[in-house]
Amino acid sequence: MNEINMHAESVPLLRFGVKEVMERALGTTVLATARHRNGLHALERLEKARDHVAHYLGCEASEVVFVGSGSEANTWALAGVRFPGGGTADHILMSPLEHVSVINTALSLQEQCGTKVTFLALDGTGHVDLEALKRKWPGGRVIVSVQRVNPETGHLQPIDEIGKFVRSQGGVFHTDFVAAEGWEEPNFAGRPFDLLTLSSSAIGGPPGISVLCIRRGVRMVPLIHGGAQEDGRRGGAQPVFLAEGLAEAVRLAVLHGAREKKGLEELDRLLVQKIRSDFSQLMFVGDKSVRRPGIINLLLPGFDGQALLSLMDRDRVIVGTGSSCSSQSLKVSHVLTALGFSSREGQGSVVLSLGWWNQPSDVEPWAHALSKAIRALAGLGGASGTGLKG
Repeated sequence: MNEINMHAESVPLLRFGVKEVMERALGTTVLATARHRNGLHALERLEKARDHVAHYLGCEASEVVFVGSGSEANTWALAGVRFPGGGTADHILMSPLEHVSVINTALSLQEQCGTKVTFLALDGTGHVDLEALKRKWPGGRVIVSVQRVNPETGHLQPIDEIGKFVRSQGGVFHTDFVAAEGWEEPNFAGRPFDLLTLSSSAIGGPPGISVLCIRRGVRMVPLIHGGAQEDGRRGGAQPVFLAEGLAEAVRLAVLHGAREKKGLEELDRLLVQKIRSDFSQLMFVGDKSVRRPGIINLLLPGFDGQALLSLMDRDRVIVGTGSSCSSQSLKVSHVLTALGFSSREGQGSVVLSLGWWNQPSDVEPWAHALSKAIRALAGLGGASGTGLKG
């Protein structure tokens, strides 16, 4: 059986054609800052790639800054903002479901700079309670960070409503858009975002490059100091070949987006149907929430999600147990804890995050591998006590 990847964050996948674009680009490795003919050509290629990414994001090319990773973009979004007069944020508000790069940056700023950090209240379905935010708005210099889609559960947050309110109060709004890539168009210019994080690898581009989209007028100080690269906003040699790989990935995402979204929704439907039919013991995280199709978090209380992952991996079926940045930790996901799940329930988490590479034919091998792994961990020869049919 060929390897079946049911967890996008576990193994970065390049869209077909991206590798070839980068290989051609590596034929010329001159820096884009070099002041001779080849350097100017490299700069021209870099700016052409920036134009492609800006078209996908729905923003101006000058608002696109290339960075090394989504985590760097998230960190810079919180640490780099300067309010009128040059002041840093007095207060950072964020969902308790945010990526660890957002949470850890905010807590670091709290420790080092005295910035107050508040986790936003969630409603009963795991979505940010906008009315509670309005009632408890702190005033002053405020940054709010809320991701569009949670990569572990698929929860969709009402970022347009949140962003509109935040900006009306003079705050700065950042959204981590990574888990929404390939399913929803960013449309930066038409939505109330000041800062937006885009990941290359999440859309089928190469790891090692990502984007922080910075709305014109938002003042940022560099997180990485250096020369005049990225219009003086991010020092360091610009990886032209990675930028061209990202540009090709977004071009393909736009070209095939409608078909891929329809396929993702159909595959999600088939998987949910299969799970309800054959795995009655499994719990859905966010079952009654507004969820992005293609991200399914399943809990099997009393089982170890990491052990399930390892057993399924032997059958060449890749799943996950949480965020890629937390995959080496044995702790229960902070996302599940924030949603009210116990340690026992959270330990048995298995995450499916599907993409353009998956097909309906992946459902049966996945179900077979999961059933086999559950039976092995239960130590039973049959289905008794496992919640499995058959």
